[in-house]
Amino acid sequence: MNQISSQQRKLVYLIVIVLLLAPIVYFGAPGNGKDEDSGGKLSQLRSKYDLGETSLGNVDPASATMNLVLLGLRGIASNMLWSEAVEQKSQKDWAGLRATVDSIVLLQPHFKQVWEFQGWNLAYNVSAEWDGVADRYEWVKEGAKFMMKGSERNYKYPELYWESGRILGQKIGRADEKLFFRRFFLDDPNREGGGPDPDINPDGKDNYLAAKDWFQKANDIELQPGVTQSRLARVLFRSYPVRSQIDYANTFQEEGKFEEIERIREAWEVASTELRENWGSERFMTPAGAIVLEANDEILEAIIHEEGDRVSLEQKHEWVNRRQNMANYRYWRLLCRVESEAETIEAHRNLFLGKRAFIDRQDTYEAERLLTAGMTTMEKILGEWPELKQEDNFREECLKSVVIWRGCKQAQGEEIPADFPLKSLWDSYPGEAQEYSDLFRSLYGG
Repeated sequence: MNQISSQQRKLVYLIVIVLLLAPIVYFGAPGNGKDEDSGGKLSQLRSKYDLGETSLGNVDPASATMNLVLLGLRGIASNMLWSEAVEQKSQKDWAGLRATVDSIVLLQPHFKQVWEFQGWNLAYNVSAEWDGVADRYEWVKEGAKFMMKGSERNYKYPELYWESGRILGQKIGRADEKLFFRRFFLDDPNREGGGPDPDINPDGKDNYLAAKDWFQKANDIELQPGVTQSRLARVLFRSYPVRSQIDYANTFQEEGKFEEIERIREAWEVASTELRENWGSERFMTPAGAIVLEANDEILEAIIHEEGDRVSLEQKHEWVNRRQNMANYRYWRLLCRVESEAETIEAHRNLFLGKRAFIDRQDTYEAERLLTAGMTTMEKILGEWPELKQEDNFREECLKSVVIWRGCKQAQGEEIPADFPLKSLWDSYPGEAQEYSDLFRSLYGG
């Protein structure tokens, strides 16, 4: 029997090792996180079918974090990067923070909470650290872009689409800097040549209408088989496209855009139609089976028959009422109806112009005349639909108008009459009335 030499054995071992390494490299090489065709066969399949992470992330190869990644400890590595991101935020190292956040999502692109937390962090927390309004807006955009990127990467998570809409609607539309942010959304000061940033507003829409599109995407994703959301009760989650349309319609009176009454009426009529025909016509499951918010006996009886006559019409009505209360559905339906009336639009106009006459020109007589006209109409509207008292913006507008009206009377040396328009609302909310009165005195004396 021939004995092979030690050198020959080593050569055989080397050949065997190479042969064993070849399939390992072919199947197991990590991808670069950008191209579907990068990496080994398993990495390509994971990328194609969205089964897991295919990249090692953009981590410093000399760091302890990379050692953890190579050992398969992605979670621990991500935790280290999260701690690093918190430290960079406290030190105002914005460039480092952006790079660290990018590394986190490369390591865990399918971890929903990474996208939610860091998108919110950029849009709300980091933006607040800046003094300039344009700089704050830039970081709000970064948060929105980050959330949108997360939704595209995780198309089975409707919450990420919903959060994208919330940043565009709530942060841009309701922040203290909302007048600037809403204008910047259409004409970006940080973009050469102006105009909207195509990454977050490609169609040049109002921020509330852009938010509405993202909320609608969230609703569309939520309807897909096997997809669920854990953000809100379903009847609330699916209300947000309509709620955004209502927010858009509200901006006309909030910003004094009364030149085109037909546009205002159209915005409210669209909200009313979508509320009844979209949100109100959807089926929502309850212990008594399916119900719709915009229900009548005929619709409910048809559903009962489809479900095998298991429950009574009274039980269906009970659950319709519960879900309407949960979603405040009857109130939103009433608001859309009232706000689309020419009389209501004219009342808002008089209140707005009355406030401007006092604040801008100190014309107390013109302000009193306009405010009295608007308050009288609002009292009539509240008499017909007292439910409107519960709407914060509606109530705030009325109470602040009364405060300025009283200020006009005092400036003219007149006593406040015992009875005046909206007195019942004034007496019903003494805490808010006092708060607005104190604010008025701090600004204008008296």
